[in-house]
Amino acid sequence: MKIELTKDKLVIKFSLREMFIALKRKLEIPISTITDIKPYKEAGIGYPIRLVGTSLGHIKYGIFATPQGSAFIATRNINNATVLFLQDFGYKLAILDLDEKTVQELENRISSKK
Repeated sequence: MKIELTKDKLVIKFSLREMFIALKRKLEIPISTITDIKPYKEAGIGYPIRLVGTSLGHIKYGIFATPQGSAFIATRNINNATVLFLQDFGYKLAILDLDEKTVQELENRISSKK
């Protein structure tokens, strides 16, 4: 998975293997739709139920149902993933493996728009 943060979007491009198990080539999330960011363990979203994609233990890729609504998940270990809370987007949540630098940059951009 390759993560790119542009001026107004978070772009996730999946490797060939990830495309196969996530059933998606790329995910683009406008920064303006992100309302909050939390570590999965602190987000309190409950256990996701697979709708489309792959779920093998902690490895999850695809579209899942949560109590908050639909979520796109792309993670090798859901317990270490980051949750993006979204509004006015196709999913209510995006649960992703993001590095600390990307999380910090997203948090800075979100706090500056509040």
